[in-house]
Amino acid sequence: MDEKELQTSLSEYRIQLNQVKEALENTKNANEINSLLSLQEDLQQLIQLTQESLNSICKQNEEPSPSEKSYNKTDLDDEYALFMEEMAKTGAIEKDNNAEPSSSKPENCSDDDDIEDELSTLLGMKCAVYYSNEWGGQPTLHNAMVSAVVPKQLNDGFEDLQVQVLFTHPTQAAMVPCPFFLDGDCKFNDEQCRYSHGMVVQLSSLKEAIEPNFNSIKIDSKVLVKLKPPDDDDITLTRKAAEKYYLWYRGSVKKVNLDQKTCLVKLDNSIRSGEKRKSSSDEHNIAFENLFPLNDDDDNAIDSDGSLSDTEYPDLKTFKSDDNKNTLLIEKSLHDCGSALGEWEKHTRGIGSKLMLAMGYVPGTGLGASSDGRLQPVEARVLPVGKSLDHCMEISEKMAGQDPLKLELKLKRIKKREEERNKRAYEREKEKERRNVFNFLNRTLGDKSEDQDTSPNIFSSDIKSSTNKDLNIEKFKITEDVKRVERELNKLKNTLGKHAELTNGYKNIIAQISDKKKELNILKNKEKLITKELTQRKDKKEMTVF
Repeated sequence: MDEKELQTSLSEYRIQLNQVKEALENTKNANEINSLLSLQEDLQQLIQLTQESLNSICKQNEEPSPSEKSYNKTDLDDEYALFMEEMAKTGAIEKDNNAEPSSSKPENCSDDDDIEDELSTLLGMKCAVYYSNEWGGQPTLHNAMVSAVVPKQLNDGFEDLQVQVLFTHPTQAAMVPCPFFLDGDCKFNDEQCRYSHGMVVQLSSLKEAIEPNFNSIKIDSKVLVKLKPPDDDDITLTRKAAEKYYLWYRGSVKKVNLDQKTCLVKLDNSIRSGEKRKSSSDEHNIAFENLFPLNDDDDNAIDSDGSLSDTEYPDLKTFKSDDNKNTLLIEKSLHDCGSALGEWEKHTRGIGSKLMLAMGYVPGTGLGASSDGRLQPVEARVLPVGKSLDHCMEISEKMAGQDPLKLELKLKRIKKREEERNKRAYEREKEKERRNVFNFLNRTLGDKSEDQDTSPNIFSSDIKSSTNKDLNIEKFKITEDVKRVERELNKLKNTLGKHAELTNGYKNIIAQISDKKKELNILKNKEKLITKELTQRKDKKEMTVF
């Protein structure tokens, strides 16, 4: 961060500290006071650290060095020479005592050739690199091997050099080296292939390879194990069931046999065999060559000089200094999340949040004992029935922001489709009503126009001119329409209870109910008039016969 960003952050931290102090003055709850005091202490510590960083930057700016104003290529060469010297000390590469420093050579062409030659010596070198999962989470350190060197560009410095690595202890399918790619026969590109074609990393980010310490193996030790396939089993990666023999699984040691150099290991998670209703046993007898010990949470994880080792294997544990830990904790607590954790509990009694608060959870911080876990809630997803996880992942990747598997988005889409369906049904009914053969009856009985006084005469004259057969047919049609409208009206009333008030869907259904009631009244009035006319004709006929 530059000086301007530090000053901005410092002012924001001070404003937040004042807000915490004001909250302390107005709060009487003991739990909230303890949380606010802890937050106030962390903010003060963060302000102190930021101020120290700002002072150091100001001091550096006051004493500019002329050599730092322009980019000096010799600095990068010296840094690269130091890196190669460290690599030679670890035995990763062979040091050439006869080689001269690249800065002493007069021609740039010869310098580039020497760098290319030295980079070529990295092929096959063991190292360790950080790997981040596609679904997020904290990067973990894994053993790897340099498989290729990315060609150096003309103006690339040491920090721009890149290499391609393959993992030697893959723990998931995306890390397994693709055997078809190594043979040059893979028909997929780097992004489409299920397995790894090599991960490109910065040369400066390579760590020292993690050597296994078999002397540290004891009961309940955490290890990575690789399963041994049966002698008669086909373990080619073309079979999904054979994938488990290429992965390393996490487990705990239950029994150690030093004479035979084997261990009885219980896996932390059961392994699916890829076949229906079959799963592997949780306990396996593993030879030392198929076993990799993990560091324990003891003093062995710390180097002899008291500093933390950078070569800890992915035991999903990271050690940080107290200052850095508190700084990260405060930054996470001040982070503005897209949706609050437990926001949905406003519709319930909120028992989950109450239990978390009772167990010491501070609102705004991450989950977990160290408050360094996730801040945002896990989005619910509804997967299609009978589809594989690969198919579901392809759907999510194609749609990106509009993920069709997210439950909230799916509910919104269903609600939108329901509103559109109701709107189309309403338009159809309106069009049907407009094209009705007896439209003049609707206008006569339903609309309150200025010529309302003359409408009964028009309707009566039309009925009187019709025959008994036409009137009976029309009465039957009207009776059927009344039943249909009543069914639709009941359905709309049931649908109305599913919508919140004052929403567009609610208003739309209210309008449809009003129109249906109006249509029902019109039909019943027509039915009454036709029944009355038929009754009068029947009475008149009886009187005439008499």
